[in-house]
Amino acid sequence: MIAFLVEANKFLYRFPDNVIVKDTPSGDMKIIEHCRDNFIYRNYFVGYRSLTGKVLILQNAKPIWVLTYEGGVTNHEDSDDCVRRIYAFVRRNLARATLDQPIRGPSEYHDGKMCYNNSFFGSINKFNGNETVSLSDQRLIYSLSYSGGDVIF
Repeated sequence: MIAFLVEANKFLYRFPDNVIVKDTPSGDMKIIEHCRDNFIYRNYFVGYRSLTGKVLILQNAKPIWVLTYEGGVTNHEDSDDCVRRIYAFVRRNLARATLDQPIRGPSEYHDGKMCYNNSFFGSINKFNGNETVSLSDQRLIYSLSYSGGDVIF
């Protein structure tokens, strides 16, 4: 499952401007999806400047792992272009996921004036964390809290 999560993050977010976001059948949420063999990665979310969502990994059509998240850009007055750049930056870090850091990618990432930081607690089986993006002047422009782990029936 961990290798599939890393694969999905790399495949979906390597080119953040090309991510295909679809409406769910009910039209009340957006979804980003990746499938291989008997695994499915689904990222359901609602919102834009402020987001709430859930990433599910299914195996043989049964949920086996979940990550829930809430947060977004800190200044809701930012232009759409600015918001897109922030989210593209976060997605580029997701694409840097490794087997050692599979959930949100490496804990630090710098590109130009933006700096990504991730505080992660726990293991792939049960975790919580917070990721932020700041500018080089230390101004916080994005914050997201997340938690999750294995789905046990």
